[in-house]
Amino acid sequence: MPMYRGKIERAKADAEEFIGYCNEALSRLDQEAERSWGGPKPPSIVDSSFGSPETGALRRRSMDLTRTLAELRK
Repeated sequence: MPMYRGKIERAKADAEEFIGYCNEALSRLDQEAERSWGGPKPPSIVDSSFGSPETGALRRRSMDLTRTLAELRK
């Protein structure tokens, strides 16, 4: 099956947008960790958020990116 330029460009744009949402969610995790620690804290792989607007938006963008990537493979 051919891969069309339009689908590739759409997937790239969605992936770049997804990375922006990742950065926003990571920033929110850092803020939440600092609040709970009472000051600066080094990032940890177990940092988590229990439902912020940033993580909700990231979850939504991940679903959109999944759909775009599935369309790319068709």
